[in-house]
Order: sequence, then C-alpha cells, then structure tokens
Amino acid sequence: MTPIPEQYRRSGRITKEVRAVVKSKLRPGMAYLEAVDLVEREIKARGGALAFPVGIGVDQVSAHYSPQEGDSSSFRETDMIKVDFGTHIDGYLTDTSVSVTFNPDYELLLEAAQRSLEAAIAVARREARAGEIGREVRKEATRLGFKTIENLTGHTVERYIVHAGKSIPNLYMPGTQSLKNGDVFAIEPFLTFGSAAGYVVDAPSQTIFSIVARKKTGTPELDRFAERVWDERKTLPFTPRWYSQEFGRENVGRTVQKLVSKKILRAYPTLVEASGSPVAQFEHTMALGDEGLVVLT
Repeated sequence: MTPIPEQYRRSGRITKEVRAVVKSKLRPGMAYLEAVDLVEREIKARGGALAFPVGIGVDQVSAHYSPQEGDSSSFRETDMIKVDFGTHIDGYLTDTSVSVTFNPDYELLLEAAQRSLEAAIAVARREARAGEIGREVRKEATRLGFKTIENLTGHTVERYIVHAGKSIPNLYMPGTQSLKNGDVFAIEPFLTFGSAAGYVVDAPSQTIFSIVARKKTGTPELDRFAERVWDERKTLPFTPRWYSQEFGRENVGRTVQKLVSKKILRAYPTLVEASGSPVAQFEHTMALGDEGLVVLT
C-alpha cells in the first residue's frame, strides 16, 4: 500500500481554499503586490507556508515573475491575469494556478484552459504515460481553437522539491515516463491563441531563486545570507523581497546575484510568450494512491 501523506492532504486543502479567495478578490486596479500579500496572508493564516513565491503573470508573462518592493503595477480591465502559488506543510507541497480576466475577448481562452485541465485529469490514472496526458491537453485546446505552450510542462513534486523528476507536457510526446502509484504531480495547461508562437522565452528579469549548492564562499555576508535562506527554505524557491527588511533591499539584490555567479543559487528567469500573445493557465496538484487518483487542490 502507498498511502498519501496527510501533509499533502492538509497542504492541498489550504491551497484550494486560498485559490477560491484569490478568484473572488482579484479586481481591476488591484496592485500586483496587494494580490501577492493577499495570498501570503491567507496561506499563513491557515497554518501553511509558501511553497514558492507567488507568481503574477499578466498577458504574455507566463511564469516565474514575482513582484518586488517598489513595483507599482496594477491589474487592468484588459488583462489576462494568472496567479500561481503553492502551500507546503513541512516540505510536503501542493501547487495551483488560477486565471482571471475582465476582458470579454479573453473569456474563451480562459475557458479553454480550464477545459484542457479537466480533460487531462480525466485520463490521469495509474500507469498513464505523461505524454498521453499531454495529448489530451493539446487535443482539447485544438478542438476549441487554441494552442498549448509547448515548452512549459506539469511536473511531479517531492518533499521540498517543486519540480521533481517527471514532466507532464502540454502536447503529445513519445517515450515519456509513466505515472506510478505514490506519485504526486501537478498538471498545468498553458494556452494561447492559435496564431501565437506557442512557446516561451526568457525575459531579462529574475525575481525567483533557489539554493542548489551548500558550500562556503569565504565571504561572511554571502554565507550568512545563504544559511539564512537554507534554514527557512531548504531547496524551495524564494524571492529577495522576503529578506529585504532583514538584510536591506539593495544589499539583498547584490548578494543574490553574487551567489548566482558562484552557482550557489539558481535564478529562474521570467518567461514570456515569444510572440507577445496572452496566456491562460490553470493547475491542480493530484496524487496516485491506493484509492486511485486524488485531486489534492
């Protein structure tokens, strides 16, 4: 037997509740930082911790952007908004995303992303190959007149690891791994318009990082920061904003970049759709256990 750890179930309940709050609270004129603060407060109020920095993706910004102090951006009525976040309980994490739009031109795109996730969940069963799930995502998106982002994928999760060893593509790929009893994984269709490039590229900004090596640099300032992050985050991603009050906003930025150059930290560049087309995303985390497929979020 392979029971699903209770920490995953608790994490999933928190993530699900917070997603409902986010969906009900987002509005035009709301600042990005206000939305991030809302998610962080709601997760902590329920006894959870953040699995990774809250991602705010507007229009072509698809993933890995978390606003920093001084970001004055706010949501507009024309935006396609994605809020990507997760909860962890003692390292056991669940990951979700919700898209919201106030723009009638984007409503069908949003609906197609939601339906593609539902189609994927319907075929995600014990021993299902990841590529077969991707086939269903792509098929549903195409049927509705849209295109999936070919180089963004779902993923298995493990304790303290957001992206573990298996990827779940958003199109058919041969030779992919099977999902096994005991796997916990996130499926996350990213959809855009059929006329778009259908893939993402790196933008210059970097707002999310994680520790990838534990070694001394010989510089006390750098080592103290790295140990502080490790004590709190282990291998889970973080954002400099969380440490700016303790270490100083400008100092944190310099410290992080020095640690990236020494390959102690990994940077996650902001990802944008190559042709500038808006992207919608929905995501659930689920587990395969003795009771079959359980959607945790």
